[in-house]
Amino acid sequence: MFSLFRRFVTVFLPLSLLLLGGSGCSPKELSSKRPETLIFARGSDAQKLDPADVDDGESVNTISQICEGLVRFKSGTLEIEPSLAESYEISENGLRYTFHLREGVRFHDGTALTAEAALFSFHRQMDESHPGHLPEANFQYWNYLYQEIKEVRAEGEMTVVFELSEPNSSLLYSLAIFPAFLVSPNALETYGEEFQRHPVGTGPYRFLNWTPNQAIVMEKNPDYWDVANAPKFERLVMKVVPENSVRLLELKSGHVHGIDGLQPAELAALESDPRFTVYQRPGMNVGYLTYNLQDPRFTSREVRLAIAMAIDRKGLAKIALDGTGRAADYPIPPGFLGEPKKGNPIPYDPERAREILAAHPDILAAPIKLQVMSQPRQYFPDPVKAASFIRSELEKVGLTVTIEAKDFKSHLNSLRNFEFELGLIGWMGDNGDTDNFLSIFFGSWATIKGAASNYAFYKNDEMDAYLLGARRETDMAKRQELYEKCLALWRRDLPIVPLVHSNNIVVTRSELTGFELQLIGDLRLGPVGWKAE
Repeated sequence: MFSLFRRFVTVFLPLSLLLLGGSGCSPKELSSKRPETLIFARGSDAQKLDPADVDDGESVNTISQICEGLVRFKSGTLEIEPSLAESYEISENGLRYTFHLREGVRFHDGTALTAEAALFSFHRQMDESHPGHLPEANFQYWNYLYQEIKEVRAEGEMTVVFELSEPNSSLLYSLAIFPAFLVSPNALETYGEEFQRHPVGTGPYRFLNWTPNQAIVMEKNPDYWDVANAPKFERLVMKVVPENSVRLLELKSGHVHGIDGLQPAELAALESDPRFTVYQRPGMNVGYLTYNLQDPRFTSREVRLAIAMAIDRKGLAKIALDGTGRAADYPIPPGFLGEPKKGNPIPYDPERAREILAAHPDILAAPIKLQVMSQPRQYFPDPVKAASFIRSELEKVGLTVTIEAKDFKSHLNSLRNFEFELGLIGWMGDNGDTDNFLSIFFGSWATIKGAASNYAFYKNDEMDAYLLGARRETDMAKRQELYEKCLALWRRDLPIVPLVHSNNIVVTRSELTGFELQLIGDLRLGPVGWKAE
């Protein structure tokens, strides 16, 4: 108990000094009075704060408070609505998207939102010679989701036009997510090399400061254009509390007002406690096991199948998610376009797995390293616990497995550079479209070392053709057929093993109002307020 208390004090004290200064407020007063600062605790810190160059949830959830796109998802849905563009049109042939910008909007540094200002956020990703195309940035999403955009130009002062080389049926949805968020063109000149750590957007909160691995502090944007969703707090803090038990203790003691990354077993007690509100709904995610296909031990399809059949996915879901999710049969969430009408999920068959592996002595000769992140993720609230279950399953069929746990940033870096053997990871959907899963996992264009999301290094021309064909197709029945073909190839080759789909869970103090879970899993804290006293 003493050690837990000591860690709690260590985590809380620097932030309390930062926020309270000489105000004289005690922690007890923080929990009982209407606070000026909204504090949300999570298990990991952000990686970067450049919306065009991130792919982790913590970075996205921070940026989503600061920056916005031309369009957005209507809260709690996958329905597109205007945002920084007050209206838009799409040509009949699907090759031109025209956005009419909202008048009177300014970035946090005072720069007016105009068509020319908006172009900066797209041109810097498209043009390698652009001053905003920073050499240390990957801009991996531009290659994944926006390949068909050949030109972005201004027509007049307040109109932005996208010209496509071919139709992209998911483009409008991709323009609603973080890689398409607008940043002030003057921020690059102001911050130079520190640009990626000083986001300047148009959102409800504006960036104030960042103490790595402790907290990111934002302040209210008093000039926010969306009056209905104007910020209710003077400050917003995204606080890092790596240990789940400490994060929960901070919520219960009133030191923070909302948390994610809970252990599922903790929910029942919280749901029955009137001090808290538990938000839970199925998430658009999948936790999975990826092979490194450049490792000669995993080049055999039979070996990959045997490993997949050795894992009791339902048992894993029960252990790892404790009723807050389900086993995964496919590398897309249930109900997504492309889900096979006649299912062919991987069977749980450890006896058959053992037989196959016996014919491959090379895979049995030496230990296999299973790499996993140490911090909680939505799809694996306790990643090491999930890895331990998988190790036990694989050892039952004759494999020797060691677990290597790394902080999330280091783990992700190893996967992106193909410096692993087996990896436990997951994906949270960005735009609600099947392409955003299958292209991320299996597209050959997603194997760029250092920026990869196809961690298996799986390359198949037939798969690429189906993926690109489905992206161009606007007929939903034809898209369904193409994605079924993609999943048939996945089922044959098994470069990854889908394991679980978790629920999206956030717990807040019951005094908070206006919070709503988003289907794409990001946080919207701008509309969140405090119940009237």
